[in-house]
Amino acid sequence: MADERYNIGPMAASWLRALKSENKSDNTIRIYGNATRQFAAFLLDQDDGYQPVADDDGNPGRPAPTDLDEVHREHVQAYIAATLKRTSPANAHQHYRALRTFFNWLEDEEEIDRTPMRTMKPPTVPEKEVPVVPDDSLERLLRTCKGKTYADRRDTAIILLFIDTGLRLSELTDRRVADLDLDLKVLRVLGKGGVPRSVPFGAKTATALDRYLRAAARHKEKPLTEDMWLWWGDRGQRGHRLTIWGVGTMVKRRCQEAGIDHVHPHQFRHTFAHQWRLHDGNEDDLMRITGWRSRQMLARYGASAGAERARKAHARLSPADRLN
Repeated sequence: MADERYNIGPMAASWLRALKSENKSDNTIRIYGNATRQFAAFLLDQDDGYQPVADDDGNPGRPAPTDLDEVHREHVQAYIAATLKRTSPANAHQHYRALRTFFNWLEDEEEIDRTPMRTMKPPTVPEKEVPVVPDDSLERLLRTCKGKTYADRRDTAIILLFIDTGLRLSELTDRRVADLDLDLKVLRVLGKGGVPRSVPFGAKTATALDRYLRAAARHKEKPLTEDMWLWWGDRGQRGHRLTIWGVGTMVKRRCQEAGIDHVHPHQFRHTFAHQWRLHDGNEDDLMRITGWRSRQMLARYGASAGAERARKAHARLSPADRLN
């Protein structure tokens, strides 16, 4: 009888509890939990999961682990390869980083002598230029929520915040009423790594937010308090907060109503960075607003519509045009 395959699930659950005690963001815990759950299922599944593969010399592949100490680089490599085939390089890279952090924690906790991923390299993620959202599409998107209903007020405020700040989806969604300061025109958020920052927004967005707060109090049928969630569902869901899935669904629905291509919420972030640099905004200010700690992020997000910025810069600075 074959030895029973090892289930890393309970150990991963301990790790996720440790992450919560470190006050990691809900989004980080969700991503890490998803990676470890799928890796555990891959190791346990005898049909569609890990299968030993012989090398070119005919040597048998490493069997599935029956104990934590038997989890080897070969098992992780097989899982990352399967994830690449099933999803995308970006998703496989995300799972690689999650599992690397998990095994480092196991090593720190002295559950294993050394991480099986110590000599592994992450999968290559091809550079992909994220399309920015054109101004006319943004205007059409906003026109779909020109009404005075609760949903219209809410969706206008959310879309304008995305356009005006380049916030990450979780940064915008997971907010309390106390995080919003309409007098200073800032929204206090928690960025990656739980780092807090105050993100400024303009007068038009402030007006939309003020209108939304009044509509939300009527929708909830009670005054808003500082500890309440900022965003709430509609259609009779007065007691349900709006999650990242709800915001994503709302944006998708509004795009359909506007007759424009689907806009993923993260495209607003690329669009904000593009617009900021297009109009000669200071790069240090851009890093502070977006919460970037590395200038490499400027290059990564600057790739979106970089050709357009180059054309406009050349039209302004053309050496030949300056000749007599």
